[in-house]
Amino acid sequence: MNLTSTLYAVNNFLEQGGLALYAIFGIAVLLWIFITERFFYLLWMSRSEQRRLMEEWQNYQNCQDASQIREMLKSRFQQKLFDGMEVIKMMVTIVPLLGLLGTVYGMIEIFDVIAQNGTEDARAMATGISKATLPTMCGMAVAITGLFFQHKIQAWADKQTIHFNDLLKNL
Repeated sequence: MNLTSTLYAVNNFLEQGGLALYAIFGIAVLLWIFITERFFYLLWMSRSEQRRLMEEWQNYQNCQDASQIREMLKSRFQQKLFDGMEVIKMMVTIVPLLGLLGTVYGMIEIFDVIAQNGTEDARAMATGISKATLPTMCGMAVAITGLFFQHKIQAWADKQTIHFNDLLKNL
């Protein structure tokens, strides 16, 4: 399967779900960009940030305001770890709502077909049913996977925060 036929198949799928499915797809792409960025940061960048803050702590630990500086360093590290999490949470919340919007739009289309043609036009009703069910299914699938990774990132960042706090106490 080449790239052109894959893009055609994806576009055909998105057209079956209507405008809501295009919006869900766009948010899903953004969601995975943010999730990937957080995993990349937690895996590689947080260690260098932790080392930098530890060096800064060693310069100030004998200072008069050492406890306040330690709290500031903890807060700064925690802020860096959880940066972008609110956006991920917002997208995970919005996606199923867009799916429901697609459901309502598809149902309106079905009722419109029934009002115009009665129940005789099965093809037009099937198109409306497709527009009603696909966005809901896709919205829920994106939300569930996003929620799973949101919790993984949250747990990983919490663990790193605890580890960093322990390091500061032991120095």
